[in-house]
Amino acid sequence: MKRVLSFVCVAFCCLAMNAQLVTSRSVLKTDAPKEVKTTWMVKAGIATNNFVGDGMDDDARAKAGYNFGVEFNRTIGKKGAYWGMDFLLGSRGWKYSEGEDGIKLIAKQSAHNFQWAPFNFGWKIDIIDKITIDPHVGLFMSIDYAGKQSVTLEAFGEEETEEMRIFDDESDYIPVDLGLKIGVGVWFNNKFNLDLTYQRGFVNAYDDSEATSKASNFLIRLGYAF
Repeated sequence: MKRVLSFVCVAFCCLAMNAQLVTSRSVLKTDAPKEVKTTWMVKAGIATNNFVGDGMDDDARAKAGYNFGVEFNRTIGKKGAYWGMDFLLGSRGWKYSEGEDGIKLIAKQSAHNFQWAPFNFGWKIDIIDKITIDPHVGLFMSIDYAGKQSVTLEAFGEEETEEMRIFDDESDYIPVDLGLKIGVGVWFNNKFNLDLTYQRGFVNAYDDSEATSKASNFLIRLGYAF
């Protein structure tokens, strides 16, 4: 009888030690730091540039532009969320034209800028095998380093153009902008990306307190992650 009791006591002790070991392993596994992944990519594409607001003529139209640069994403948790940052070169501007009976007036402005998004937030959602949807939103800053405004008068086969750099003393143009951007991308095999993004500036492009004229850009870009 004593041998049986001794055996039972030893068995219970072994079970208790095993349970404690499993629990310790579970705690260690749970408390282990989550893996953080950083993805770098390049993006490049075309843009439609326009200014909007009551300081702009209703007939102002978008003009062709560009946008390209590098970006990184850094995972948050394991559900698909991430934050990131990008460094880009881009453009902004507008175009306006009117006329009839052989006389046409064309006015346009174009500028080239550095763009920096200090914070982007997105969420990658797996749809089917190797295809991921990527909605994202972010803040951006930009500063124009070159650009010009021009007015062209076409009359009965003759053309006359006046140009002015955006940094000329006569210009009331403001080259700095802050704004919001929102978009959605589609990833293929986690390497190739098609991205559609809308940028809206918050700063008036012209020094006029009575009217608004803010950048409105739509970007279509292709990307590659490495």
